[in-house]
Amino acid sequence: MALGLGNTSGMALGTLLSRITGVVRDIALVAAIGTGVFSDTYSVANSLPNIIYILIAGGAINAVFIPALVRHMKEDLDNGKVFTDRLLTLVVTMLIAIVAIALSCTALIVHMYATNSWTGQDFHIAIVFALWCIPQILFYGIYTLESQILNARQVFKLPMFAPIANNLVVIISAIIFIALTHLTPTTQSVTSGQLTLLGAGTTFGVIVQAGILFPALRKSGYSFSLRFDFRNSGLGKLGDLAIWTIGFVFVNQISFLIIAKLTTYANVVAEQNAQVAVGFTSYQKGQLMMMLPHSIITVSIITALLPRLSDHSHSENLSAFGQELGIALRNVITYLIPCAAVLFFMGNQIGVILYGHGAASHDQGAAVGYIASMFAIGLPAFSIFYVLLRTYYAQENTKTPFMFNLGFNALHMGIGLTLFFTVSDKYKVPSLAVAYSIAYIVICWITWHRVTRRLPAVPVKQLVQLLTKVLVAVTVSGLLAWSLATHLFASKSTPDALKQIALFTVILAIGYVTLAKIMRITEVTSLVSQVTQRISSRD
Repeated sequence: MALGLGNTSGMALGTLLSRITGVVRDIALVAAIGTGVFSDTYSVANSLPNIIYILIAGGAINAVFIPALVRHMKEDLDNGKVFTDRLLTLVVTMLIAIVAIALSCTALIVHMYATNSWTGQDFHIAIVFALWCIPQILFYGIYTLESQILNARQVFKLPMFAPIANNLVVIISAIIFIALTHLTPTTQSVTSGQLTLLGAGTTFGVIVQAGILFPALRKSGYSFSLRFDFRNSGLGKLGDLAIWTIGFVFVNQISFLIIAKLTTYANVVAEQNAQVAVGFTSYQKGQLMMMLPHSIITVSIITALLPRLSDHSHSENLSAFGQELGIALRNVITYLIPCAAVLFFMGNQIGVILYGHGAASHDQGAAVGYIASMFAIGLPAFSIFYVLLRTYYAQENTKTPFMFNLGFNALHMGIGLTLFFTVSDKYKVPSLAVAYSIAYIVICWITWHRVTRRLPAVPVKQLVQLLTKVLVAVTVSGLLAWSLATHLFASKSTPDALKQIALFTVILAIGYVTLAKIMRITEVTSLVSQVTQRISSRD
């Protein structure tokens, strides 16, 4: 029951290359600016465009646009052309206004997200970075709209490849920064030229990412025309749906604000006590490590699945709707949990390999990896929850996801604040990742029961059996692989970390495939069979 290797495999390849270059980008940035307070000024500033964009427009575009566009392409005589023109005009106009307002309030926004323990110079550097980065809001919006139009026209692959260009631009900027900087940069030592290089390079990458999709739009048969005749256009319903989605992301951003305040504070404390720098940048990079397998596997599956779910919902075919959801969940469970095991058992080692270089020390890299391990605990629940929520969006229900998300964030902040102010300084930032994982496990369990009751066609019993089998196979294989890898290569050096990761992955893969065969996990055995057949055909 594995998903086909057509669109999904192409998207997975694009996402894989995009994420690999994204990891290289993060490696280059950490090597350039480290994980100390200076890096937090850049990371906070570069997060602001995403925060503002997602808060005001991004969530609504992602969750509401595809279902509405699929409906208009089916119902409208022009295949949704006029509706799309109106929506694009409205959103781009809105984003330009948002950029202008955000630029005028930059200092206030930076102070909202950073700890009051920063010095005046720390805030100054963050504000300069933010002035460079905030225009990204417009280009993130354009890219998202382009991607959604292409997806609705069954063009899935190219949008997955576009971020690669963005990553390459930032990598080049970071390499030049490293070449021009001979000491670990601080907010006191960095020059205006270095600030311009990082700020402008980061924003230019987003511009390139958006620009390269214009030819693909024309090739797909769509050409944009400005239309300001919004009255009686059908956008009113879209606005009603977007209200709950905006509420969804607003709740997320309240949590993000608290996380940013806590983690930037933790880094100031670490600097004052001459401890390993662990703050907002470390938390962010650890979370991005967790997101890598989710983006490659889950997002690729859902990007291909969501238009089909919307179609089944529009046709009121709940049986097909539930069956499609069951297939997606089986694939996520089968392929994502082993990835989570690699990150959980080998987080420290991966962190050292990726981030223990340049302006960042070996210990700083290991600290990022440890945070990623804590995130990995909740990775399967996060991805399953992500899939389950898409069933509501496909049916143009945005209120219920808002309520689930409200519950998640209440749990995350309640557990996170309790742990943060209970544990020692060394574990403050990782404790927030632990809280994140616990909260997702709880809310995923609740959402699972709600969705499966609503969709009887979802094969609940078979999914629970599969989940149990996969957890057993991965746990047994993972413990064996971890014991052997850490015993045979016991030192903490970077070469041994690489050997541990390689040996662990090989043993885990062999153990998982073997146990999958014994326990009859068909997704694994069919994939192995496909790969074997392809290798044999080449011979």
